[in-house]
Amino acid sequence: MYRVAIIEDEKYAADNLQGFVEKYGAEKGQTFSIQIFGNGVDFITDYTANYDIVFMDIELPMMNGMDCARKLRELDARVALVFVTNMVQYSVKGYEVDATGYVVKPVEYFSFSLLMDKIMDRIRYANENYVVVRNNDSMVRIMLTDLIYIEVMDHYLIYHASDGNEYRQLGKIKDQEEQLSGYDFFRCSNSFLVNMRYIKSIDGSNICLLDGNMLPISRKRKKDFLTALNSYFRKGGVC
Repeated sequence: MYRVAIIEDEKYAADNLQGFVEKYGAEKGQTFSIQIFGNGVDFITDYTANYDIVFMDIELPMMNGMDCARKLRELDARVALVFVTNMVQYSVKGYEVDATGYVVKPVEYFSFSLLMDKIMDRIRYANENYVVVRNNDSMVRIMLTDLIYIEVMDHYLIYHASDGNEYRQLGKIKDQEEQLSGYDFFRCSNSFLVNMRYIKSIDGSNICLLDGNMLPISRKRKKDFLTALNSYFRKGGVC
């Protein structure tokens, strides 16, 4: 099941989009759970990163669609975002918030369906390549290509992302090691799980990362770690 949010203050327009999503699902054999919000404030307050697609009207009461989209991106960098507008000139601003596309009112099903094909291809790829972290009162998606390493400290997992942000949640590093098996992450010590795409070099018993940080390699894990790293580089070094 895919989760869809529609942020639209005009009931007719919201119902029309909902109908199109349901029609697309029936045609493609997919199930969609749809939630409608009449304004951006209700949508973004207590937001959790569990939506796959967000349809955002540009002209909204209380908070316009662009401002809501900026706040959305602070919480969820990867959800597919589609702007809905009757003013085409606003659609060009979508690049500021990494919008997947836009639809122009009145929305026509043919163009909507083509855009949904594009979105679903993107979602199918992304669903295989991210982790969801429950950070404080919100949920954050981190793409594996953006995740440098995970460390454990006082029963908390700390996720270090390439943009410099850190996200914490209670958990066991062994569980993450199992979840990320096959994605070129390796447990280099009891406390660290590293993404091999970010390894710059090895200096004795330390890993030098591309961001300048260094991680230790435990003695008992060093042989297996070097074997995994050599295998990673031989296959082309792609996460």
